Amino acid sequence: MPGVTTRVTDLIGRTPLFELAATDTGTRLFLKLENMNPTGAAKIRMAKAMIDDAEARGLLRPGGHIIESTSGNTGLGLAVIAAERGYRFTAVVDHHACPDKLRTMRTFGAQLVFAVENNDGSLSTTAREELAEKLADDERAAAERAGLEPNTYFTEQHNNDANPLGYYDLADELLTDLGRVDVLISAVGTGGSLFGTGRRLRQLGLEPLMYGVEPVGSIAFGGPAGPYWQSGTGTPEGADPGKTVEEDLNLLKEGVKVSDVEAFATARVVAAKLGLLIGGSSGGSVFAALDRMDEFPAGSIVVTIVGDGGEKYLDTVFDDEWMSDRDLLDSETEGEVAKMLDRYTPARGCAARDGGRAAESTHAILVPSTAGALASNGAAGK
Repeated sequence: MPGVTTRVTDLIGRTPLFELAATDTGTRLFLKLENMNPTGAAKIRMAKAMIDDAEARGLLRPGGHIIESTSGNTGLGLAVIAAERGYRFTAVVDHHACPDKLRTMRTFGAQLVFAVENNDGSLSTTAREELAEKLADDERAAAERAGLEPNTYFTEQHNNDANPLGYYDLADELLTDLGRVDVLISAVGTGGSLFGTGRRLRQLGLEPLMYGVEPVGSIAFGGPAGPYWQSGTGTPEGADPGKTVEEDLNLLKEGVKVSDVEAFATARVVAAKLGLLIGGSSGGSVFAALDRMDEFPAGSIVVTIVGDGGEKYLDTVFDDEWMSDRDLLDSETEGEVAKMLDRYTPARGCAARDGGRAAESTHAILVPSTAGALASNGAAGK
């Protein structure tokens, strides 16, 4: 990341790592804080990669129009890039998206088109994608009828080969800062962040155990289908998980389903105990990791990708009334998460546990630098 820049997209990447948990056997859990990107989300990485690819292939030219179906974070990334490069951007959305994401997209100059008019908060992925494709097809056809060369691009994130490529830099950053990754855990929506990072790590000679996480009710890892409130993740009934998930699903060690109650309880406890705001779907990934800490091979370096921050969910996940109205507020589950955090609190200064006795407890953050990987001082070595 440059010290001074004139482009927001130059601020993408080099996000820090936060050590959340450690076991007496030397296994350590790090959160890759992708909420530190512009727009507060990982998906700006793949939004940029998709637009770079479209420009390189001549599918998008100056003054063009970008269209995408989005629950929010991809749309935020595309809105920033459109503003920076002079494109129009239309986000096809539904009311399942949190209001702050919708407001911010409008602030960045995006046009919002709602795929359904009802405001019951239901997820309408298929309707969104069908409408986005129709809008793009109709606009291209109109240009051709007028004798013009079409300049409209439907990014179609679920089936765009550039999506996972956008996370290759994330894998490179992990190796720079940690030296290796033994276990990789991430929420799966389009699959770009988990499988893109995993693909790159495999290219670099590593074979991390990969755990995909989706909400209970999502069908990417199998049924049964049902409603869920986690945003930006999962595949609802009737929707297609997309190309990346279909191609790489066999790479998973385990496809984990985490309930809304477990995911949101984790996000709330992490905020209350540590002062760290993570989104609801990231709470699901963190819950899955904490719940398996003693199952990972001794000495493992475990990384969970925090897809976005919690600031966008102050009126949902972190609002007691909203949670209670949906029967999602569960003090018992929050207590269980708090106990896991206490049990696995890392020792001071990232030092290893000594003879099973933890030193004074604290959580450590690794700020990216060019000084070398964590492994350079032997801290990450088995």
